[in-house]
Amino acid sequence: MLLRPLLVLLLLFSVNSYAEATPTIDCTTAYSAQEVEHCALIALDKTEALLNASYHKLAEQLTQPDTEQDNYTEYRKKLLTAQRAWIKFRDADCDTQYAMHGSAPIGKAMYFTCQQQRAEQRIKQLDNYVPY
Repeated sequence: MLLRPLLVLLLLFSVNSYAEATPTIDCTTAYSAQEVEHCALIALDKTEALLNASYHKLAEQLTQPDTEQDNYTEYRKKLLTAQRAWIKFRDADCDTQYAMHGSAPIGKAMYFTCQQQRAEQRIKQLDNYVPY
């Protein structure tokens, strides 16, 4: 019984010490492969948030009652199908790039950058849909 609280304390101290050991990285001057990878991941996370917002904005615009002229239920289903297919494409495309360059010192950074670039392209595509 005493072992469990002790393990929890040990885990908290190790996480805390790791967080303190991780320096703040200035991504404008990132130089090492680890720094470049970290910055690429930060950029990807920001772009993914924008992508999710863009997708949800369009999906919300298509959340209307169906009419005689427009089948919004079908539009939303097709959008979801397209988004899932796009995710598979992006992952396969960037996996291919990683397979070709993954052994390079910045291989993971290249993978994250690929995903970020594909997400930026998808945001433009989603934003160009003409909502009713």
